[in-house]
Amino acid sequence: MIGHLIRFKGKGFLVIVLPLVFGIILFLIFDGLSWNDEYVFPASLLLSAFTIWFYDGGPAILREGFGKTPKSRHTFMWIEIKYWALVLGLAGCVLLGTVVKK
Repeated sequence: MIGHLIRFKGKGFLVIVLPLVFGIILFLIFDGLSWNDEYVFPASLLLSAFTIWFYDGGPAILREGFGKTPKSRHTFMWIEIKYWALVLGLAGCVLLGTVVKK
């Protein structure tokens, strides 16, 4: 069942693994320094979005436009991971906005 949903082509697993890894690292840092840990989840989403965007050639979309960039082999659920970076970045910004408003 999972193999049907997640196509292991290239580095698609990074969409799930990077936010978890960044979240654990940031939580340990924030906990060790006794800082407010409300910012860990939004920061981990933004860091992983930034990393995935530049890993999969996301800036080429800005230079050459949609549809003109070569198709990547790095996918997660049949969607290229550079587009998941946009979703993670937007989710991180929304969550950061809700944390800051408190």
